[in-house]
Amino acid sequence: MKAIKLLYIMILLFSIDAISQTVKKDRFNPRYHNLRYTIMFPETSPDGKWTAFRKTYEESRDTIVLVDRKKAENVKQYAGVTKFYFTGRSNLLLIRKGSAEMINLNSGVSKSWNQIVSSEFVKSQNTWLVLRGTSSSGTDLEIWKEGDPADRYKNVTSFFVKGSDVFFVKKEAGKNLLYDLRMPEKAIYSTDQKILDCRWSDKGGSAWITEKNGKTDLVYISKTQEAFHLSSDTSRDFKAATISRLGTGERFLVRLTYGDDPDKLPGNPDIWNADDRKLELKFHGGESEEIAVWDPKLRSLRMDTDDKALEKINIGDSMYVISYNYYKNQDYVNQYPEFDLYRYEVGNGKQQYIGKGGYILYYGSTGRFILSNPGNNWVLYDLYTLAEKKLKIADTGDPYFSEDDQYILFETEGRLLRYQTDTGDLVKISLLDGFRSTIVNPIQGEGISGYPNGGQNLYNSKEPLIIKMYDKKNDLTAILSYSCQSGKKVMLQAPTRERIDKIEHKNGILLEACIEDYNVPAYIKVFNGLKAKIIYKSNRKDMEVGRIRSERISYKNSEGVDLTGILYYPLDFTDLKRYPMITIVYARQSHFGNQYLRDGFFERTEGLNIRSYLEGGYFVFLPDIVFDKRGTGFSALDCVNSALDAVAGLKSIDFKRLGLIGYSHGGYETNFIATHSDRFKAYASGAGNSDLVRSYFSYNYNFLRPFYWQFENGQYKMPGSFKDYKELYIQNSPIYSVSEISAPIFLWTGVNDRNIDWNQVMEFYIGLKRNKKEVVALFYQNEAHGFLKRSNKIDIARRVEQWFEYHLKDGIKADWMKGSDKRD
Repeated sequence: MKAIKLLYIMILLFSIDAISQTVKKDRFNPRYHNLRYTIMFPETSPDGKWTAFRKTYEESRDTIVLVDRKKAENVKQYAGVTKFYFTGRSNLLLIRKGSAEMINLNSGVSKSWNQIVSSEFVKSQNTWLVLRGTSSSGTDLEIWKEGDPADRYKNVTSFFVKGSDVFFVKKEAGKNLLYDLRMPEKAIYSTDQKILDCRWSDKGGSAWITEKNGKTDLVYISKTQEAFHLSSDTSRDFKAATISRLGTGERFLVRLTYGDDPDKLPGNPDIWNADDRKLELKFHGGESEEIAVWDPKLRSLRMDTDDKALEKINIGDSMYVISYNYYKNQDYVNQYPEFDLYRYEVGNGKQQYIGKGGYILYYGSTGRFILSNPGNNWVLYDLYTLAEKKLKIADTGDPYFSEDDQYILFETEGRLLRYQTDTGDLVKISLLDGFRSTIVNPIQGEGISGYPNGGQNLYNSKEPLIIKMYDKKNDLTAILSYSCQSGKKVMLQAPTRERIDKIEHKNGILLEACIEDYNVPAYIKVFNGLKAKIIYKSNRKDMEVGRIRSERISYKNSEGVDLTGILYYPLDFTDLKRYPMITIVYARQSHFGNQYLRDGFFERTEGLNIRSYLEGGYFVFLPDIVFDKRGTGFSALDCVNSALDAVAGLKSIDFKRLGLIGYSHGGYETNFIATHSDRFKAYASGAGNSDLVRSYFSYNYNFLRPFYWQFENGQYKMPGSFKDYKELYIQNSPIYSVSEISAPIFLWTGVNDRNIDWNQVMEFYIGLKRNKKEVVALFYQNEAHGFLKRSNKIDIARRVEQWFEYHLKDGIKADWMKGSDKRD
């Protein structure tokens, strides 16, 4: 009798466990989904006592966590927060929709506000601006400092904060009056038009305003509060205008945007010429732009008509700007062309050739030097002398100018390179062999309008540099400090396999970092010199993740290239069982091996969550893929075969139950491998190309340019043009081998995909259908290359799971799969 009871209990426990496992696998059940979060925007209080950060779940991110850095067990949470700030006295300001509160963290006393229309915290002034009130009673602008009222201005309709300057608008007697908060006694400008925006010069001595009432105007307010209207100096109406001061004078570089081009009106044909180098402009709604030098006091607006170099870049000099022609060398073979650079003299409009530039351009603080990368090698140009220096430094990382432009630091592998601009001396600063350097605390200015990449890049030579070092081959990360003045190097974080992210610093001092691993939820480590401690561990209830195991698999492709794959083991793995395996393909993926495996749909492969499949009893494999002269498809096939050979000795993998999945470029790779391999039992491919020839000669509406650059010099890395490698393009196109596929394949895409045309998926489906292959294709309306609607994300994820459960684990065939093969 006891034996029967014991057997009954064992059966009951086994049944309960089986039911529990079944529920856990349903990651779409709200009870088991969206339980884990990441740490975002960590910030340390000015007194160094507190750390606050945003808890970011997949579906919400409105919870702020406050941690006592000395008493780590003292943790508080605040929900419904849209913004948070530490004040100068380390009070915590929490802003919610329509309300706010400020908490004195030492006493615990808080102050609350409601009826908030908008608010902004000006950190440099330790001031909180609050627009409060109702539509019936009007709104007032309140100025608060540390919870105490400082000023109040009645009947304010709006305010503008840019940097440390504040302007506000009041409506009186039908006029909109603009006030400068530094001198609020008298309005600096009055207009009957609506003030849309207000910007200031770097020194705060003058302002320019955008206003609109039927037509847009831009108004410059001088230091003497004299108003100058841009519309008065041009006969053409403009739709928008941006402005920047040239050096310290009162001349400006203005970019004017105009409305519809008459040639684009309905009924007129759109003319495409063979030598057209401006194809992307055909999709800008007929808008056009002009750049001018505006001298308001001289009532001069000079448009440059020299077609050699119409675009202008303000790099902070009063006499010169950089000019170039974006389209002159545009042949669409590369994503961005290289540009001929000119020096434009703002006083008379003369242009002088500087040299051949690349698609990246950086500049320093004095307005004298610029760096560009023609041929992927850095070249330094002197605007004053028009001298050009080829630095013989490869374009491998970002460059940074010192605050006086005397030196430039270049990020490279294992070191920094310091170049002296006047002598040309180059010094190698050794850091950590095999590790790529990235400066964490640069001083980065605004990007360059119109230029593809670059901007003002500076570093502070008086403060230690915090440098993140990364060894891509071994997936190791370290943090060190380097003093530009003494040359002293300090290892702040020894090399680790863990992922180091969201590094916070102040005045060259490392404050804290967010760290995680694939089976370790993110935690916050704070630093005090060489001392460090953990003050917060996220997702403490996620006990299962610690049981997940992974292995780095080293292998070579047939060309002898060293590669690495990340193999994740099923949860609660036992070598007494054999498990199916899903392989995910894209490009190099080994650097994702230390990413925390949380739930949700944040994964790189749309429709698949690694964590869920490990809990469901699958191996998951992420092999590195590189491309070579054999073409994209054959290169991927070779890398995947080599990776599978490398794990062939693992008896726990059931090689008769292998699945392959990829999305976007990985979807193309999946399509190709499916037509050239018999190693997989089922495939899933999302938004992937099937015909490289058709795609090569298509127009990509996402990048707004012909797509052949992507094949010759982009992601596909084909050895050359279609003209020179016709057979290779055809051989690497899955559609031409569609009859050879030997396992069922599941296809999906969004009908609004403007990157990989959805017709590529449809045509691959038609090819499979014509050859009587097992296939299901899903086409989602109102979705593009990446799905946005949560309902569709859940839908595709559920179907991918059902697909692999049926084909790899003999599960139930879902209704939507019926009719995909002859057996139905």
